[in-house]
Amino acid sequence: MSAHIHISIVIVNYNVKDLLLQCLNSIYSNCGNTLVIETIVVDNNSVDGSLVAVKKEFPQVVLIENEFNAGFSGANNQGIAIARGEYVFLLNPDTEIIGNAIQQLYEFALSHKEYSIVVPRLWNTDKTIQISVWKNHAPVDLILETFFLNKVFHRLDFTSEQMNSTFEIKTASGAALFFKKDLITKIGMLDETLFWMEDIDFSKRAQEFGKLIYLHTAEVIHHSGQSQKKNYNVAIANQLLSKLKYYKKRNSIFGFVIATFFCFIFILSRLLAFGFLSPIKRVYVLKAQAYLYTLKRYFKYLILNDKKLV
Repeated sequence: MSAHIHISIVIVNYNVKDLLLQCLNSIYSNCGNTLVIETIVVDNNSVDGSLVAVKKEFPQVVLIENEFNAGFSGANNQGIAIARGEYVFLLNPDTEIIGNAIQQLYEFALSHKEYSIVVPRLWNTDKTIQISVWKNHAPVDLILETFFLNKVFHRLDFTSEQMNSTFEIKTASGAALFFKKDLITKIGMLDETLFWMEDIDFSKRAQEFGKLIYLHTAEVIHHSGQSQKKNYNVAIANQLLSKLKYYKKRNSIFGFVIATFFCFIFILSRLLAFGFLSPIKRVYVLKAQAYLYTLKRYFKYLILNDKKLV
């Protein structure tokens, strides 16, 4: 008879072999002997030798080898579907576990049943605190972001003082989400039509069955931004269009119309700004091209109802 599995760690990988191996090493170096853990890596058809390396260095890992890129949400859902653990820990491949973070998340969740999701503190590579938890998202946040006012009003963000303590939150980054497996039977899987907002939507649905909490003593390093640097077109287009899809799903028609208008203003203003700056740096050229691409995707979504991720 197989042992009871306490935690299933689900990691989605796409061409970040070195970061993935670093992540797996941090898990097995810090999980201790008291918890039974299974690690599931869902690979989205990587071509960088990720699968060979994992099989060689971590043969205990459960591998799902996709022959196509199923996307972040779709691949996570594949991992969740086969997870045998009492708890699930969704973890990005560009993360590193610090100390007994997994043990802390498990013990806290086990003794505080009122919380549907527990999330650790995330550190940036440079050891600064990463903003990874927020209040509820609304179209007004897109308006503030359009005019660079989001850092002035802090409608979404929590204060730096709060980030150094444990407190209740509303939404959290999908880079590290810890929850009981049966939450999925209550709220369903990640929304595969969203990208960059699937974690916000998941958090919102989880609020119906419990509170969410940020556990600052459980610490994880998140080397974020690696995939975005590889393809600004995909990153920027999916990020902005997923916001529109989320606002349509979660708000009134009026709220969606407002969000649609300011999304256009956002795209146009960045396109003009980066176009003006493009002679200075190559990265500005790439970002200007990405916003032009995003503008095309924006009109395809509104006129042709093209909801495909790119």
